[in-house]
Amino acid sequence: MNIFADRILKMKMTKYRAIFLCIVAIFISCNNPSRNTLPVITPEIVVEEIKAPIPETEIYTLDSLLLKVMKNYRFNGNALAAIEGYPVFEYSGGYADLYTKTPLNFNTRFQIASVSKGFTAMSVLMLYERGKINLNDSVIKYIPEFPFDQITIKQLLQHTSGLQNYMYFVDNFWEKDKPITNEDVLILINNHNPQLNFRPGSRHLYNNTGYAILALLVERVSGKRFYEFVKEEIFDPLGMNNSFAWNKDVSDTLQNIATGFTRKGYRYRKFAHNPLDEVLGDKSIYTTAEDMLKWDQALYSNKLISDSLLNLSFTKTKLSRGREYNYGFGWRLKEIDGKKVVYHNGLWNGFTATLTRYPDDKITIILLNNTNAPVASIVKQMYGVLKKQLLVDEKLVESTRK
Repeated sequence: MNIFADRILKMKMTKYRAIFLCIVAIFISCNNPSRNTLPVITPEIVVEEIKAPIPETEIYTLDSLLLKVMKNYRFNGNALAAIEGYPVFEYSGGYADLYTKTPLNFNTRFQIASVSKGFTAMSVLMLYERGKINLNDSVIKYIPEFPFDQITIKQLLQHTSGLQNYMYFVDNFWEKDKPITNEDVLILINNHNPQLNFRPGSRHLYNNTGYAILALLVERVSGKRFYEFVKEEIFDPLGMNNSFAWNKDVSDTLQNIATGFTRKGYRYRKFAHNPLDEVLGDKSIYTTAEDMLKWDQALYSNKLISDSLLNLSFTKTKLSRGREYNYGFGWRLKEIDGKKVVYHNGLWNGFTATLTRYPDDKITIILLNNTNAPVASIVKQMYGVLKKQLLVDEKLVESTRK
């Protein structure tokens, strides 16, 4: 899909809107009937030119190469690759609903599953920076009925709490199709008195329960529903206008939302709504690739929290005996060729997603899929293409300098 003509059209439209507003302002000032009032001063409207970090011809090459990767995987979804925040590749192909053959577009919203944890962690850190909580406090300070007094907020963020998976209790003790909230999850945990898997802080075990409790903590401390908090404190300030955390009022009224599918033999099976979709914090944020790029770019700045706190969220977990684990606050961490990679993948009811960031190279890869695509493998191939092409560009620049 050719994205370059669309970009040029958007830039022209923005320019024409600016000119139109100027003409309107001048017309109003000239026709003002009051002679004693000051003339209207029209503020200067600056239209920022989008500058590509590499030559446009190289972007065409990348577009062609990355498109082959999408076709090789028969990727049904939306994809975006950016260098220094500039989209060098955007793809939208396939169906939002395979049964109705509803086509995808760039504004289609996807469930991003566990990639949602980054937003939950950010919400908690925002409350911490405002002095509302302390990360080393026990959870019971803010949620008194939480049954484990030795678990801290930080341990929930880092998956070192030892909590059991709440989904087991929902599957076995919750009425099918009955709506559920994060408060209900806490009640289920209390009613069935589960034991911890290990002493908090002694091990790392990826755990959805911790992030469901963190979303509840955000609600208790802020006085807002979690979906309201992320909208007002993250989505709106960043201009993520196509993003929302699941809630019935929004989800039942919005259009252009992808449906999850899984392959069974030669056919795809559609996932119906599940009460587990309604539990927030560990999943159930819906967004677009372009909105996710805005989120990615905000993580290079102090728009939401300070730089020092951002760096802390990208720091490895240290267990009680000193062992480190490659997980920060809502982010997985690793290194490739000595360069840091910050990422999170997600898998839930047919949806797979990833936001993979290469901060040293300022490369971002975003994949949103609704047919259980192997996003980790696709990212690996996409990064290989981007890295190889950037090395070619560097050599060309060096040769011209000589």
